[in-house]
Amino acid sequence: MQGYNLRRYYDKQPDITKEKMEVNKSIFRENDIRGTYPDQLNEFTIGEIGKAIAIKCKKENIGSISVGRDGRLSGESLLDAFCESLVNSGINVTNIGMVTSPMLYFEAKINDTKSGIIITGSHNPKNHNGLKMVINDKPVSGIEVLSLIEDIKDEIVEKGTLQTKDIKEEYLNKVTESVSISNPSNYKVVIDCGNGAAGCIAPELFKRVGCEVIELFSEVDGNFPNHHPDPSKLENLQDLIESVLNNNADLGLAFDGDGDRVGLITNTGENIFPDKYMMMLSESILSKESGAIVFDVKCSNHLDELIVRNNGMPVMAPTGHFHIKKTIKENNALLGGEMSGHIFFNDKWYGFDDGPYSGARIIEALSEYPDGKSISDIMNTYPKSFSTPELNIDVTDENKFQIIKDFIDQNNLEGEENTIDGLRVNYENGWGLIRASNTSPKLVLRFEGNSIEDMHYIQNEFLSELARISPDIVINLT
Repeated sequence: MQGYNLRRYYDKQPDITKEKMEVNKSIFRENDIRGTYPDQLNEFTIGEIGKAIAIKCKKENIGSISVGRDGRLSGESLLDAFCESLVNSGINVTNIGMVTSPMLYFEAKINDTKSGIIITGSHNPKNHNGLKMVINDKPVSGIEVLSLIEDIKDEIVEKGTLQTKDIKEEYLNKVTESVSISNPSNYKVVIDCGNGAAGCIAPELFKRVGCEVIELFSEVDGNFPNHHPDPSKLENLQDLIESVLNNNADLGLAFDGDGDRVGLITNTGENIFPDKYMMMLSESILSKESGAIVFDVKCSNHLDELIVRNNGMPVMAPTGHFHIKKTIKENNALLGGEMSGHIFFNDKWYGFDDGPYSGARIIEALSEYPDGKSISDIMNTYPKSFSTPELNIDVTDENKFQIIKDFIDQNNLEGEENTIDGLRVNYENGWGLIRASNTSPKLVLRFEGNSIEDMHYIQNEFLSELARISPDIVINLT
């Protein structure tokens, strides 16, 4: 193996020496590891993370692991340093190169050790990066990795090996086997990869399942020159909406930077929130077998009610793939999803979140309806409610959890309280939620009402209480 020379990093940062460098503890999150490159997460830090991962692997008798990266500009350099650290720590490494997070999860599911790590900044800005981790078929918390860093001891071990592997064909073949679309040539789909890693797989995937494909921004470019790769924000979907309408397409699908999330645009150009298209997916799955459906705390009450009507068991979970995966496993659930667009199929797939695969399953569910119903027709059959998108308030990583604790302890809201993740309050005419983001220095809020007046009333109640309890916060909803 060609060793990675940390001098590459130090040469770029002449004011930094190895002796001065310390691991930034703020990057270790409940779900994963996230930070800005190179000040918070760099080649030195990821080398220390590699040593910590090696400790965990050895504790669980795991001798080999698969690794990959998304299309971010810092990804290649970080992956080189990570591979070297793991190999020098005695771990055998399979480098699968630039892939989506779901492709890495797929590789981890089919390899002997059920272990894999991808270096990815997900949907965050281009100067961010991080790690999503699965060891022994279980998600690994960033907090656990931080605790293991404290156990690192400099010792001489027998080096591991490094090999490369291309998993694209194996992944595509499995997707094609799993998805069964009636009359696939009837569907014209626009896909927006946002210049993220999904560009390396999504166009081919939808062609393989038989759809007519119109591509937007499939070239992987870590500068994200066209729009930010986050399909949960309406401003990032404008090109997709325009293309769907101009091409008279049946639907549009958008993916985030590492391809584990999906956004849906109907044939009429309407953005459909994930909790609503999960209704269609839940009906499709529950028509074939009964079981649990997991959804996060940001989802509509109407999803809960629909699952019950279709003889399923609704299970609410905290937001974050770590929690959704854990809850799916605990309940042997058929499907899981969250408002951010992470959808986890566990019926005839592997139980991880996969944006392109989820898009194919949306088309599969659409094709099950008789008489050529459009996606818009189907969505209009579900209960009408009025809801906000995910709303954000800028705070700091240092104070966001304390703000939420204070809000839970001091609020005067009247309604049924749920504190599994922040505070969700159910009213007769809707609900409201406030929680701390797992991945960024923000508060996350969402509100739903039976009428637009109900929605605004609940939102105003929450914001008034927030202003009273935390008067220093600038409430500027984005």
